[in-house]
Amino acid sequence: MKVPSEYPALGYNFSVAAVDSLSSASASVISSDSKDAEFQSISGIKAERKTEEVEALGYNNMTYQLPKETKYDDLILERGIVRAPSEFINWCNAFINMDASESSNSNSLSTKIILVFLWDRDRNKPLMTWTFYNAFPKGIEYSGIIANENSYAIEKITIVYSHFTTKHDPPKD
Repeated sequence: MKVPSEYPALGYNFSVAAVDSLSSASASVISSDSKDAEFQSISGIKAERKTEEVEALGYNNMTYQLPKETKYDDLILERGIVRAPSEFINWCNAFINMDASESSNSNSLSTKIILVFLWDRDRNKPLMTWTFYNAFPKGIEYSGIIANENSYAIEKITIVYSHFTTKHDPPKD
């Protein structure tokens, strides 16, 4: 039985990519298989329009809400620490430490575009893509390291950005 595309995504996966520009985002970077893109959780995808309350002149029982600026939450990426070298973490560390020598890329201190992909069950087509513009790392936090616990070491990366866009790309029935 074929599930219509308007049903909620079941059994989805997601991945993350950091690119310098959308035109430089090649198919190899935008892949569901990139080990640097695997995070266990992403939070903070939120936009909220601030408003200003204005009382209507001549009316005691009416107020209007006027739109003001849009506020965006910080993007929080969490995953277990990986053994393989990570270009994403190298960029984060270089940016936070303001150390261009830490990365071979001269653009290590520049902002990036962060792409978050929600993949279909087969991981071959994105169902939804969030694009975060002018993004840079605000913080990196590592979980506590306790010798007598058998748990994963977690890295938590906080990313700030100017705004984001959302693209719905449901599979064609």
